[in-house]
Amino acid sequence: MNGSIWEEEKFNKDIKPLEKSLLRKFGLKPENVKFVDNLIELRSTPPNIIIAESLKSFGFVQNFFKNQKLIKKVKYIMGLGVFQQLQFDKMNSKKKLLKPSKIQFKNIYKPYQGQNLDDKTILIFRTGGAGDLLFINPNLNYLKEKYPTCKIKFACGPQYQPMVENWDCVDEILDLPFTFKHLQQADYHILFEGVIERCEEAKRINALNLFSRWLGLDLPDDKLVPYQKPKNNLVNDCKDILDKWCITDKKLVLMQLRASSPIRTPRHEFWVKIINELNNRGYHVILTDNPRQKDKIAEFMTLLDKPNMTFNFCQYSKSFDYTVALMSLCTAAFCTDSALSHIAASLDKFSFGIFGPFPGFIRLKTYPKAAWIDAKRNCGPCFLHGHTPCQPAGPDGYSPCYDELIETQEKLDIVIDKFEELLND
Repeated sequence: MNGSIWEEEKFNKDIKPLEKSLLRKFGLKPENVKFVDNLIELRSTPPNIIIAESLKSFGFVQNFFKNQKLIKKVKYIMGLGVFQQLQFDKMNSKKKLLKPSKIQFKNIYKPYQGQNLDDKTILIFRTGGAGDLLFINPNLNYLKEKYPTCKIKFACGPQYQPMVENWDCVDEILDLPFTFKHLQQADYHILFEGVIERCEEAKRINALNLFSRWLGLDLPDDKLVPYQKPKNNLVNDCKDILDKWCITDKKLVLMQLRASSPIRTPRHEFWVKIINELNNRGYHVILTDNPRQKDKIAEFMTLLDKPNMTFNFCQYSKSFDYTVALMSLCTAAFCTDSALSHIAASLDKFSFGIFGPFPGFIRLKTYPKAAWIDAKRNCGPCFLHGHTPCQPAGPDGYSPCYDELIETQEKLDIVIDKFEELLND
């Protein structure tokens, strides 16, 4: 297959800025990537989304998940980072696969800001992870209920599509990148580029509130809880696994040990102390991640005091909707800033978060069954979000924020006590 492997885990790392001349062809300026103070200012600049034309038909694999193909002479909508990943043939770095379209995105972009959607088509796209998609979900549920005749198209990474398939509010799912034709066919577009990544308000306002305001809806907190149903066949598969492990009737805590970047991921030593204490209090822990992580999780489990009370689900997690199904059978999620905390909320399960670089309220405030604990360091909150490690981080890049939460038994007890308070409310 020609083209490239697009790995989300490495995405946006070490990407150099595009040349000014190329940016101009896309209708963009270098200052478009800078931080802004608020959503009003963000609206005043063109989004960093571009239209590129494929110079030849070629394929690529997105995050090891799905073979995708771009067709010669077809125009596609994508982010700047995706264009940089796919612009050149990986087998011949001088051979271009994409070129800027003569049509600029800013000239065809029709942003949705609360307009009437009766008999209209609306196209939503987001390049972020599952958590970001779940921030969008409550607003789509609201729009579908208010405008039942509207058609909602949703474009996202293929690894998250198995989850979105079960959202009743979505009529059609599209791959990213998607064709210019889909953009033309929609009456309105919703994209969230920069709402969290480049807006200072994201440091003060909960992400779900911010997304809803961006849409001109500004829904109240009690409406800003994602909702989804697990797939019945996958729930049954997960039940069979729990039966095999003989833990169906136990207090089950589901964990994901890592976020999408090291800066939001505690060290293994942190999780060892947390899991050991949970086991001591009678909780069985299930660790989930994608199947490629199963050996690393197995190695990690050898560090635990009671490995027979912790279970490795990675090899069974064939797609993202397996995590949704498994979460529906557990008591609570216990995690760092990751999709799992939002999946738990979407299933009306308890969600407990550990937060370091930024405070938990900007992620979990609207969830009625959520609680969190914030790390406290003199240098925080720093609001670092990407793959660049913070200055106090070690060579592994992991944030030191979380270390102080478990540096003494007394502090560790505070964390676990707060978790149990959530469950007992």
